[in-house]
Amino acid sequence: MPLSTAASLDQHVREATVNPYRQVPRAILLAATSDDPALYKGHAGWARLPTNEVSPSDLAHQGSPIEEDSRFELFSCTKLCGTIACLQLVEQGKVDLDGEARLYVPEIADLKVLKGFDDAGEPEFEEQERPVTVQQLLTHTSGFIYSTSHELGPQLEKHLGHAVAPYGKDATRDCLYKVPLFHQPGSSFHYGTSIDWLTRIVEEVSGLDLASYLQKHIFDPLDIHDLSFDDDDAQIDLADAPTSSPTAPSVPGDAPAPDAAPYTFRRPTPYSATLRYGGSGLKGSAPSYLRILRALLRGGELDGARILKRETVDLMFTPQLTAPQRETYQRDQFAGGEPFSRKAGKALEDADWGLCGALTGTGLASGRSARSLHWSGMANTFWVIDREKDLAFVYFSNLLPYGHQPVFDLWEKLETDLYKGLADGHA
Repeated sequence: MPLSTAASLDQHVREATVNPYRQVPRAILLAATSDDPALYKGHAGWARLPTNEVSPSDLAHQGSPIEEDSRFELFSCTKLCGTIACLQLVEQGKVDLDGEARLYVPEIADLKVLKGFDDAGEPEFEEQERPVTVQQLLTHTSGFIYSTSHELGPQLEKHLGHAVAPYGKDATRDCLYKVPLFHQPGSSFHYGTSIDWLTRIVEEVSGLDLASYLQKHIFDPLDIHDLSFDDDDAQIDLADAPTSSPTAPSVPGDAPAPDAAPYTFRRPTPYSATLRYGGSGLKGSAPSYLRILRALLRGGELDGARILKRETVDLMFTPQLTAPQRETYQRDQFAGGEPFSRKAGKALEDADWGLCGALTGTGLASGRSARSLHWSGMANTFWVIDREKDLAFVYFSNLLPYGHQPVFDLWEKLETDLYKGLADGHA
């Protein structure tokens, strides 16, 4: 990577984090190739800050600067780890990728499909026309949703009296097991709790709880020791922007008004101490997460440890959606999910879904290759694996809501310069 590119990236990160209460509170960008674990490393901003805005002169003694190994709330970045866990069991012949999920978690067969609500506000249901499959869970085509990814989600939550996702300190098993499907299995794409069901399969088949499985079969082999579901004092603060309510990755955040109130900072909301699911909940550092990405970039192996076969990794990068599924994905999910398609106001041509991640469409302005695998977490934690350009990178912030415009503006600058530097370095 040319020194001029590194200097430009450093400058972008510094300038975007000058005022953590009104710009980007902190940013870390780490990039690597198959052979270079540190193509670029840069970070700036603050891990911990007073709840309400203080003057710049007070930041130095009232705040704690971000470090390269600071622990972030990863939210849906957890899904990559849950997917790898399931695919390991597929490789071992213990789980059938195209098999029915009810063979492993019988409870899934009892769930009805929500048709809508009658005039009295009561839900109306129909039977599943076909069983949910493991592949549908991996691709969010099973019928399970988040309340923010379907128009009926908030109404169902009100009717049930609990969330339709099993996260948060007060979550119970009912937040997963008592929630119906929102469309017939395989008929459409809706982002939601499919990976939570998937990792219930992992637990049933392996005989291990999810946290133990991930540690034994993914984190320990990759020499990762700070990714876990546990809360601790090393976690950085979450920042809340005042422009909108926090949303799932399906709904981009608002651009801040010129006179918008400053962000507020708080400790992360704890998850249940006993329930662990693969859709959200992991905390960890950017360097550790990048090791997982590098393993996938290298075909499933890193430093002599193999977590997946190369052909399984190839499958993760293979488009999975049928034409009807792709239509709903591009219309409802992808547009606005990253800065480049947001500017265009639509999904890129050929945008699709692999196994546990979006597949970049054709013609991304930054230079990212088509069929790159990428995804994100609700608090603006992003990852990309570009096999054609031999590049993996993470960009973490921990600011709500998802897609807050200053975060996306910085992402656009960083990714564009990163790819330019990569091209210049190969010239």
